[in-house]
Amino acid sequence: MPDCAVGGRTLNVLTDNSYSITSQILIDYLYAYYNPDRDLAHFLTSNNLAMPADRFHLVGGFDPTFPRAAAEDRDLCDRWLYHGYQMIYAPEVLVYHAHLLTFRTFWRQHFNYGRGAYSFHRARAQRGHRRIKVEPLSFYLYLLCYPFTQRRGQRPLLLAALLAMSQAANISGFWWEQVNYLSTISNVGRFVPKM
Repeated sequence: MPDCAVGGRTLNVLTDNSYSITSQILIDYLYAYYNPDRDLAHFLTSNNLAMPADRFHLVGGFDPTFPRAAAEDRDLCDRWLYHGYQMIYAPEVLVYHAHLLTFRTFWRQHFNYGRGAYSFHRARAQRGHRRIKVEPLSFYLYLLCYPFTQRRGQRPLLLAALLAMSQAANISGFWWEQVNYLSTISNVGRFVPKM
């Protein structure tokens, strides 16, 4: 299909690293939540994604203004769907992922996801797309319960606590990016010469 993007499943291979497992659980949860119908996917990560190059360029590719590697895939998916193209989730297409995380790098990763989320919301608003709704409280409650439904041989209570920490880091990054953006805007206005 020429107007179709296909995203596969990513598997964490660091099965002894609770931080890496938690990041994988978060992705699994988001895929289950946003892609209940595999032929009408709404979110795919860029580490296992294929799309026609001409369509990729037509929708603008990855936005280089995003800070760090965070949410640029979310933005690309949003623009892809806005142009009327289809996304398919194909879990049989596998990528094995080995992202070794520590407490510090786990926090930084999810903090940066929050920064990227703010940039995504701002870019989307600038394009004139409708506002993004905040997920209901049940989304977050199910997220915290999700490790208890998975059979991964890990301690679900620890993973749920790490998921809660990931969301705290995400919120912190979101607000940090917003404050920095707003202070940059207000500082730019100070240097405009008066006529």
